This record gives sequence, structure tokens and C-alpha cells, in this order.
Amino acid sequence: MTPHQGSAITRRTLIAGGTLTALQHAIASQPSSAAPAPPAAVPRQLDFTPYSAALADLGQPRLRELSLILPEATVASLNGLMEHSLLTATELCLWYVDRIQRYDANALRSVLELNPDLLPIAAALDRERQEGRIRGRLHGIPVLLKDTIGTGDRLHTTAGAAALADARSDRDAALVRALRDNGAIILGKANMSEWSYWMAASAPSGYSALGGQTTSPYGIDPWGSSTGSAIAATANFAALTVGCETAGSIIAPSCRSGIVGMYPTPGLVSRDRVIPLCEYLDSLGPMCRTVRDAAELLTVLATPNDEHDLAGKDAWPLRGLDFTARLDRDALRGKKLGFIPTPETSGAGLAQVANTYALGPAIEALQDAGATVVTVQVPGNTAPGFIDPAVNWSFRRSLNAYLTETAAPMHSLREVIAFNAKDPGRFARYGQERLYWTDASRLSAENAASTHNNCSAMHAAGSTPPCATSASMPSSASTTSTRCSTRWRDTRRSPCLPASSPEVRRTASPSSVPITWMRKCWRWPTPSNRQAGCASCRH
Repeated sequence: MTPHQGSAITRRTLIAGGTLTALQHAIASQPSSAAPAPPAAVPRQLDFTPYSAALADLGQPRLRELSLILPEATVASLNGLMEHSLLTATELCLWYVDRIQRYDANALRSVLELNPDLLPIAAALDRERQEGRIRGRLHGIPVLLKDTIGTGDRLHTTAGAAALADARSDRDAALVRALRDNGAIILGKANMSEWSYWMAASAPSGYSALGGQTTSPYGIDPWGSSTGSAIAATANFAALTVGCETAGSIIAPSCRSGIVGMYPTPGLVSRDRVIPLCEYLDSLGPMCRTVRDAAELLTVLATPNDEHDLAGKDAWPLRGLDFTARLDRDALRGKKLGFIPTPETSGAGLAQVANTYALGPAIEALQDAGATVVTVQVPGNTAPGFIDPAVNWSFRRSLNAYLTETAAPMHSLREVIAFNAKDPGRFARYGQERLYWTDASRLSAENAASTHNNCSAMHAAGSTPPCATSASMPSSASTTSTRCSTRWRDTRRSPCLPASSPEVRRTASPSSVPITWMRKCWRWPTPSNRQAGCASCRH
């Protein structure tokens, strides 16, 4: 079985009857590695003790009732249920915890840690709602965070690394403060590819020493590093999730999980107290089941203004903007969309590309909504050679600063490497050559600064490096299959939003390819909402 040939597990199967059997079948269908696996690490086990009494009090009959109304629930529908006293935030959190305990713990492993203070926080928000005090649009909505995002509570912030198993952030990240200010509940932390997949090139996507191997419920390679966030969203383990991307870590796993994930222009969402990888490419964004929920979450995430993040200085016009107000049924009318073929179909016409990747229904829906779809050609090479050395240099510098500022148990990347070397079978199962390369980076500060300044200048001008520009295309926006976008988008700073076609959810087939929308910096990457005639955005 190839990585693209999993079982035909559908979202409907996951949320309806026979869920456990479906998940067990999907897990058993995962592709095996060609090489013998190294000795397994001992991943952290989820602690359900803080919720056991409350789950018992809630009872199975109520949990079964909730299972009829909560799968695939949107922010709007959850708010409606709570406003009419048909649901409480406490019940909602317990339903997610019960679902995680049944189907994720020791199975999919998308959740790395649950918030031990979850229920007291939910109860306090329920009291506020009863008193007529609503904090914001996410009041009582549970949100799962990628484990690079710092929280100033009892949750750990580890990037999946055993070396940071006991590390806690000294305070909330700016985006976490914004979530709490709007009434969101931090459900916990999501598993991920350790160190944002900058540890070992041979490691499978979604593996970390602390969390173990994240598994796709669709029986396919989950891709990227925000794998836990994507799988938790598609399997209904959280209402909303947040991911972080440097080069494909939101876009790729979102496409593979059949959800909507957005990579905003770096700086729109504050990167304060987030374990870094590359300062001029890192960006945080929503990973949700619908476009509208992504817009709801982005509206909150984009609120804080980080004075120390130079990449965000141009984002001030978008602070406080309600992105849901920009969702328009007729927004595609009169727009010209450029579809970027994969290298395998380079030079082919639109009809041939659509036939090759089963995109005919999606393209027809775009045309029915008033858009003109054409194929466009871009330079088909991969990212230029400067990207790896620049990431290495930036990672070492920014990680060392982060570890110092947060009083982490490790004080430098070199100490992390030494810790892993003490027991590589447990702490560095697939090696750590990328950490070695990073620590040994010979890129001078001047060269790294020049690279950063060049990217910043292109970003400020609303363009991107020539190998990855959408601004040069004769179109209002561009779309691409994920196989192409993650190949040449490594140096992009333009916002991207993948929305999988319905076929991706019905089959794990190589003929079904998700669509990724791209636009210039500081632009909403897709002009339509989930009802705007775009079949690829519907669930």
C-alpha cells in the first residue's frame, strides 16, 4: 500500500455510527516504513483524571444526545445552542474530552496534552453567560493549540521535544490572550512533527518524542508539522484548532485532513511566545472545518498588535477587521482564477489537468459562480538554495532567545542536542541531523540579515520571491493542487488557504487533489465562503 492508498474512510463515517471500528481500521491501514523502525520512545500519556467525575455525572445518555448534534458543529451553531440554554460550555468540553478518550488516546494521537483546568474555566464562562456577560464571539468555544504556542498556565509548551517535557511558558502568547479575552477555552495542546519538522529528514510527518506518531483517520500520510491540529479538527476533537507554518505546515496537513487551514501573511497574527523556526516565514493561522469558522477564528487571532514583531507593522489596517464580513456569495463573479498545474501536467490545458486530478466538479462550480478559470505556468523549480541555511541560522538564534526568555529547562539548542544524544532511542528516534546542521550554521549574521531584509522588502511591496509569486499571474487569485503548492511555496509570504474537494473526504485516492487558494500579501486568499458556489469549500 502506497502512502496515497488508504482505506476509504469518510468524514461521515467518522462522525456517525461505527466510529471506533472506522478509526481502528484506518490506523491498521497506515503505510509501513520500508526500513525497520528504530526503538520506540515512550510518549506522554493523556491524563483524564481531572474529568472522570464530571463525565460520570454527565452520564452516557446525555453524551449520546450530544453526539447527535455536536459533530461538525460550527461556531455559529454552538453559540446558538448555548444562547438557547440547550448546551453549556462545560458539556461541550466534556463531550470533546470523552471523544478524545475514546478515539484519540493511544490511537490517532492528535492531542498531546489536555488542560487540567478545563472544567473550572468552562464553569466560570457558563456563569458569565447566565449573567448576560459575553466576552466575545468565541465565548465558551474550546480551542486546541499547536504545541509551539505558549500558555501561561499549567499546560506545557514543548514543540513535541522530550528535552522540553517539563517546560512551561512564562506567560500567555499574545494570540492566547486574544482568545481568552474573547471567551475561548484552551482545550489543550496538539501533537506535531517535532521541532516543526526541523529535526530529522527521515522522520514521518506527525511524529514527536513526547506525542508519538500522529495517525490520519483517512489511512494516509498526514503531511506537514501541524498534523495534530489538522487531525483533531477533522475528527471532531475540538471546535477550532490553531496551527503554525513555515513552509507547508498548515497548508499540507489541512489538505490531507479535508479541512480549511489558512497560512496568513507573516505578522498578521502575533508570533509572541511561540517556539520559532524562521522569523521571516513563520505564521500562525486557523485550522477549521469550514471557511466561516476559519474567518471567525482569524478575526480573533489577528487582533493583538505586537510592537516587537516587525513583520506585523503593515498589518494595522486589518486589526479589528471582521473577516466574516468579507465572505460574499457573489465574490467570485467576474474574477479570473489562475490554476497552477503540477509539474507532471505542466503545459497541459485546463481540461486535461481537471481530468487528471478529478477537479472537474470543483472547476465547474467555480465557473458557475461567475469565475473564469485558466491554467498558468510558474517557474517549476523548488525553493532557492538560500532557504535552508537561512532557516538554520534563524532557528538557532531565535530558539536560543526563546529558551532564555521563558526560563526553559534547556538554555540553548546545543543543550537540546546533548540531551537527545544521551538516549537517542527514546529522544531522537529518527536522528537529529537537522539540529546538528542548525547548530553548525556558518551563515554570517550579515548574510542572514540580508536575506531577511530582501524578503521583508518583497513582503512590504506585496510581492514574493520570483519562484513563488502569484502577483505575476494574469488573475485575481490563484489556485493549485497541494502537490505543487507545497513544492514551490517554501519561500512564500503570501496568504494561502486550502479547501479540499469532496472527493478527498470520500476516498484516499491519488486522483483526488485538494485545492489551495493564494493571493498577494495582506489579502484574504479565497474570495468565497462555503456557500458561494465553490464545491471545494463545502462540507
